[in-house]
Amino acid sequence: MMYVVELEKGVWVAPWDGDPGRTLVIKNAKTFPNKTEADFAIVCARVYRKFENAKFYILDNSLEQL
Repeated sequence: MMYVVELEKGVWVAPWDGDPGRTLVIKNAKTFPNKTEADFAIVCARVYRKFENAKFYILDNSLEQL
């Protein structure tokens, strides 16, 4: 199972540099191997901005259609 992090509606953590790196395309989102690492990515992102509604999702076929 892989996870992706949504920082705000339609904005995903990306695997490139930034504060944090972000993408609007879920296929470009960084994937995390477990909940712990996905949750830690949210903690790290909040160093730069509040991202009050940040959450992680299990990456599956239904999410690809968001």
